[in-house]
Amino acid sequence: MAGRRVGIDTGGTFTDAIAADGAGGFQVAKVPTTPRAPAAAVLTALQRLAPAGGGPVDLVHGTTHATNALLTGRLGRVVLVVTRGFADLLAIGRQERARLYDLEPRPPRPNLPRSRVVEVRERLDAAGRVLEELTTAEVERAAAEVAKRRPEAVAVLLLHAWRQPRHERRLGRALRRLGVPVVLSSEVAPEVREYERGVTTWADAGLRPVVGPALRLLDLALTEGWGPGSCLRVMRSDGGTCEAAAAAERPVNLALSGPAGGLAAARSLADARGDGAVLTLDMGGTSTDVALLPAGEPPLAPIGVAGLPLLCRGLPLHTVGTGGGSLARPDAGGALRVGPDSAGAEPGPACYGRGGARATVTDAHLVAGRLHPEEFLGGEFPLRPERAEAALAELGRAFGLEPTAAAQALLEVATTGMERALRRVSLAEGHDPRGLALYAFGGAGGLHAAWLADRLGMARVVVPPFAGVFSALGLLAAPPRRTFARSVLAPLPAAAERRRLFAPLVERARAELRAEGVAASRIRLRRVLELRGEGQAGGFALPEGPDPLGRFHAEHERRFGYARRDRPVLLDAVRVQADGPVVSPWRPRRLRRRTAQPRFFAAAHLPETGAGRRRCGWYRREELAPGDRLAGPAVVAEYSGTTVVPPGWRARVGRFGELVLEVKR
Repeated sequence: MAGRRVGIDTGGTFTDAIAADGAGGFQVAKVPTTPRAPAAAVLTALQRLAPAGGGPVDLVHGTTHATNALLTGRLGRVVLVVTRGFADLLAIGRQERARLYDLEPRPPRPNLPRSRVVEVRERLDAAGRVLEELTTAEVERAAAEVAKRRPEAVAVLLLHAWRQPRHERRLGRALRRLGVPVVLSSEVAPEVREYERGVTTWADAGLRPVVGPALRLLDLALTEGWGPGSCLRVMRSDGGTCEAAAAAERPVNLALSGPAGGLAAARSLADARGDGAVLTLDMGGTSTDVALLPAGEPPLAPIGVAGLPLLCRGLPLHTVGTGGGSLARPDAGGALRVGPDSAGAEPGPACYGRGGARATVTDAHLVAGRLHPEEFLGGEFPLRPERAEAALAELGRAFGLEPTAAAQALLEVATTGMERALRRVSLAEGHDPRGLALYAFGGAGGLHAAWLADRLGMARVVVPPFAGVFSALGLLAAPPRRTFARSVLAPLPAAAERRRLFAPLVERARAELRAEGVAASRIRLRRVLELRGEGQAGGFALPEGPDPLGRFHAEHERRFGYARRDRPVLLDAVRVQADGPVVSPWRPRRLRRRTAQPRFFAAAHLPETGAGRRRCGWYRREELAPGDRLAGPAVVAEYSGTTVVPPGWRARVGRFGELVLEVKR
């Protein structure tokens, strides 16, 4: 890749962009997302940082297009082909309840009416042996039935096809003559668990007519506007990138494309700083993503969207519907609720002055004095305090609160929701957060981070440079990557047999990266065993290596407090991750020891001040240099975000430009 390098992350409210100059410097841009035409905002942001006509660009794109399509059910018209007798497989799903005590559970269902399911006469047993052969006449009949239903894409899900794909492949050859995308479960998810494999196949087929054309349109616009040497890469859920053509061919791998950039950037900065495990908080305009990233390579696990499980691996994160644009309202019981509904980019929070009238988290911060109306987006996007106050006044009437008190209540509820999410990924998984740093980014992450750290007993918060566009920066730190897995379902075999199981996955991963121009000598491989004890419903993954049995029992004891060394250990699946080279964006700078001086002072409502206001120093982050120090209460504003340093906390600028907030415990 030889062009100008730009990362662009499309969020629910803003599209964030960052360009690297190759010498450790960056330019950033933030433009409103255009939900009806996502490529328009991407091209607007790109034009600001790398104007057309200035030579080719290497664009890495993180997108929520696939995520939003799955959340809303706005997918292509899919026809599902299944083994006879299994037409209701996706409708039945699993018996587990997401909320055990919900009296009226509404299990998630794929958007697939029964009328668009075609059954075929064929059958394999669990070992892949043929019980009923798929005949040529049956293939032709099935293809004719599918054609009658006018599909935009076809998903093929035959029982036990992950063991023996021959029947699916025969159907696939016939169905492709219809001229629409055909997705085979044995190719997209060659793993056990029919329901999860079926959902993954349906999702990939449904996304093809939605995501594929959008990516091809963006790729064409990039080539026409910035030259044929330009390259479009797309962020995958697993924290790596792939070329646009590969992304359009397997769009289900983009289900968590957007959040993955922030996690990749956080791990990259943590490694540069020498931090081990860290908690991350990515608060954008629509939602907040939290994760616990262990030291080293982040683990991958099957992901889910809208309650639907997908057999494609992604970085571990938990999402809550709280962001800067989250709307506040009284619920049916009269309690204050914040999110998951969002004002989005259109009309946006009330303070944007674009027609929004309901109170949001951003409006509450403005009324509380934690945002300055003339400093938002570096002064490019002035806020309207009177609109925010009117929205908070309307909300407050439902609770008998003045606008300022309503703002404080709204922020308390929003912070509590994020606290629960952080506890879920740390304490609930057996990790004590008190010794960890909280990496806070996204446009609103720094506004809540210190108070969240207080609630969890944490003493250190790291707000990265360019925090509001940090996910876009992570796109530039992500390697080309392929991740492939295959079920095994057998007792843990010896090393030689494991090498045989890994071999076809390694060959496929290497071939796909070489096809994208990655030299064979620069491909890094990571082999993973997905293990569980006999009789257990689930397990965990361990890197391939010596004594996997002993390491499994040791990890089981660490996680659950016991180990059953008398029980056999089963190999559920093998997984291969292949990475191309990556260039770290971090360049350390010389530290100086200086007490920074605020540009001005302003009063703000803080939780520590009750109903009153506290005088805070306001700093512009671009005027701070590595080694600078300041004490709370203070507000540090930058182009893409704002950080609050509460009373009792101190802040310093690290050697990579990160803002480190610390408090004595």
